[in-house]
Amino acid sequence: MNIKLDSVITERAAGLHAAAVIYENIEVGSSPQMLKGRLRLFQESLFFDYADGGISDAPFVKEWQELFKKLTPAFEGETTPMEDMLIPISKEQFKESKDSAHDTTDFFALKYSLPIMIYDAGKLHEQVRISLGEKENILLFSDENGIFGDFKNSVNRFPVTNETKNMLQIIFFPPSIEKSSAVKLLSSLTKMFEQIHGGTHTVHWLT
Repeated sequence: MNIKLDSVITERAAGLHAAAVIYENIEVGSSPQMLKGRLRLFQESLFFDYADGGISDAPFVKEWQELFKKLTPAFEGETTPMEDMLIPISKEQFKESKDSAHDTTDFFALKYSLPIMIYDAGKLHEQVRISLGEKENILLFSDENGIFGDFKNSVNRFPVTNETKNMLQIIFFPPSIEKSSAVKLLSSLTKMFEQIHGGTHTVHWLT
């Protein structure tokens, strides 16, 4: 799949790494009990970490905040995707199991504090483009038919369902994670995803 990251993004946010993973011939369904249990236990652990606050002071949150302000100065005062995930957990409002694709993605996003978005690749029409958005969504994802998603996941025209056979996964790594470490994290994610869903995958590093 042809995927383009606008150069202005890496110019403003030096050190930001982005990857797109295309999974093919996968089977999405109910999550294995192991995955459901790990997702729940990890959220409970995060609840104890942030029940008394401190989310906005976490180093990884501050890094994303600074990064977003470089991308879009108007971002000042908005919350990052990581805060949006952690705030409900800090109030003991845990994510319930949705399906194997979402649960795997949510587990890695929470474990490594990374924004990860997924879309049904079978409904996309090349070229896929990642461009600057506004303060509410920061980055926009579009194909030849227009915008289908954004960085804060407030837009998703092509959600992954049990009918999805091919999936696009977009992942962003902050500058504090070196490229070599990002490669290892992504390898761990894709390996676990294929163990659960079958199929094959192709990684595209976006620069």
